[in-house]
Amino acid sequence: MTAESVAVDLEVLRYRPGEGSRLENFSVQVAKGTKVLDALDAIWATLDHSLMFRRACHHSSCGACAMRINGRERLACVTQVAEAAEEHQPIRVEPLHNLPVVGDLVVDVAGFFARMTASDLVITRSAEPELPVSVDPLPASLSLRQVVVPEDLDRFIRFESCIECGICVSVCPSMAADDGFLGPAALAGIHRTREATGDATESAHLLALADGDGGVWRCHSSFECTASCPQAVDPAGRIMSLRGQILARRWGRMWGR
Repeated sequence: MTAESVAVDLEVLRYRPGEGSRLENFSVQVAKGTKVLDALDAIWATLDHSLMFRRACHHSSCGACAMRINGRERLACVTQVAEAAEEHQPIRVEPLHNLPVVGDLVVDVAGFFARMTASDLVITRSAEPELPVSVDPLPASLSLRQVVVPEDLDRFIRFESCIECGICVSVCPSMAADDGFLGPAALAGIHRTREATGDATESAHLLALADGDGGVWRCHSSFECTASCPQAVDPAGRIMSLRGQILARRWGRMWGR
């Protein structure tokens, strides 16, 4: 081990269909400042080519490397090995919960996206809404611009920030107990689409989906999804907002509004 590298021990939950699951220990040399995903890369490159895990962007933009690290759902690409090692030795790495395991740390996300489809959502990232700005009355030769942060900045936090990592599904107790639940991501998407659409018919249809059999009333209000979301999408807050909208609609109907 050099001054620039450290030894790290990982305990990985291995799985293959028909073989069951088992824990396997690995020890690798990694550079200081290494992330857990880098350690898994090192295991694959130097010790075991059969280790299955997903990776892509390496900077928390794609959600591919979501997994459970020391019993908590996280993105492996931004979780420091040193931090994880302080929590537990060896670092335990497992696949996400509430999604079928394909092999080792890889889960089948087809059901996750099927719930999006069932919610009539097409997952896209539209253009960022432009924040209001004020421009100082400076000479034309200067291009200095002062950005004024609005007090209601929360309204600019959009569902499009979702990276479809599946962490909210993994931590959700309702998903663990109820296959019919649409889930936090799909319901957050319904909320966002209702905010964006100018079509009253579509808005009413989406609210009916949220009020349906797999909708917001199956949520146990644990708020684990919001606490664990790496992008601060706040699925639980959006589910609570949908409940309020549904109750307002029912109240309005009672009073003939």
